[in-house]
Amino acid sequence: MQAGLSTKNAPSPKVVLPFYAYGALAFIVAAIMMFFTDIDITTSFLTPKVLSIAHTLILGWVTMLIFGALYQLIPVVMEVKLYSEKLAMASFISLALGTPFMAYSFWANFIGDSPVMIIGGSLVIISVILFVINVVGSGRKTENKTIENRFIITSVVWLLLTVLLGISIILFPQILSHGSFIIHVHIGIIGWFMMLVVGVSSTLMPMFFIAHQLNKKYLERAYWAINGGLLLLVITMFFELGIYVRIIAAISILIGFIMFFRYNFSAYKKRLRHNLDVGMKLSVLAFTLFLVTLITGFLSALGDIIPVEFSNRINIIYGVSLIYGFLTALILGQMYKTLPFIVWLKLYQDKVGKFKTPLPADMHSEEAAQAHYFFFIAAFTLLIGGIWFQEPILIKASAFFMFITSLLYGYNTYKILGHKQQLKPLAMPKMHKKKPIVKS
Repeated sequence: MQAGLSTKNAPSPKVVLPFYAYGALAFIVAAIMMFFTDIDITTSFLTPKVLSIAHTLILGWVTMLIFGALYQLIPVVMEVKLYSEKLAMASFISLALGTPFMAYSFWANFIGDSPVMIIGGSLVIISVILFVINVVGSGRKTENKTIENRFIITSVVWLLLTVLLGISIILFPQILSHGSFIIHVHIGIIGWFMMLVVGVSSTLMPMFFIAHQLNKKYLERAYWAINGGLLLLVITMFFELGIYVRIIAAISILIGFIMFFRYNFSAYKKRLRHNLDVGMKLSVLAFTLFLVTLITGFLSALGDIIPVEFSNRINIIYGVSLIYGFLTALILGQMYKTLPFIVWLKLYQDKVGKFKTPLPADMHSEEAAQAHYFFFIAAFTLLIGGIWFQEPILIKASAFFMFITSLLYGYNTYKILGHKQQLKPLAMPKMHKKKPIVKS
């Protein structure tokens, strides 16, 4: 990974690092907001406070970190320079400003043609458009036409559709139906987040595991099964074609992700690196939690077959397991595999061989990382239990543990970002004096 991040195509660190700083702060804010939504989150995902937290997490935490990580990783995955560093900075500023506007407008129930919502939504759309231009522009320049790149390019197209439909729902609620919101959720979850994760992790996981000679036919099958199933699901929801077509679409998507798991499991089995650090432990945990998302997502597609009292809980757990489970665990883990190297390269790349430098792993607190690994597991478990059993006290406890998780993660993030250059002179090899030869 170090070699990959040190490629000559890598963007300037000042383009990438603000995304990590902002994301850590948004994670803390979202955890605090959870304390005030214990009743809302056990009943529906359409209440103002739940929507506010969801957009704080989705935009300020997950999307912010994804944008920043992709701007750094595109040179690795696509073997090409970033299309425009200026567009990357502009996308950060726009998303950083738009996120609090949108979060506040939902929290205060300023929905529709509210100026706050319009400003926030416009800024988010601008950020997404700039991001899409950057990724697609980079993709057009690359000669590395891999299946992983195709996943990434396709995911940003779904992202653009997600945002445009979301803003349309807010501005024209009288025209668009409730089904439009469900479509918005599914293309965002499956088309944007999951597709992107498949593309990026299929490149990075084998790299971190040090695994070679993997069968990419699994990824080809996954690509067509996921996209075909999602397209059929959208058509089914839009034209209300019925439960049986929806189940076919869900099965297709499920098969696609099984193919993806099969690919990554083969990387895990063939790995040369057997001892997993906390970053990889969190990443492996993330894919375990992904199974919860797949199962609840499939059950969610069954619709009217499941009683309403259970289907509401399943729908909420579906979204929570993706955003607060899988994606959060993946970000928590992958930060330790990317951010320290970015900062290390910025400070020490031209000092190698001249001075003794610290390792990237020396830049953060291992104790804090190990602690938030366990706090996160406790927080997620309590959250799922609180939603299923509709127990606000469990939601409160989950919010507390997630708040501790966010503080520990934030501490390590800013510790890495604030790392000062530490150089020591290289130890000179000791010269042994030759003993004089005594002739007899």
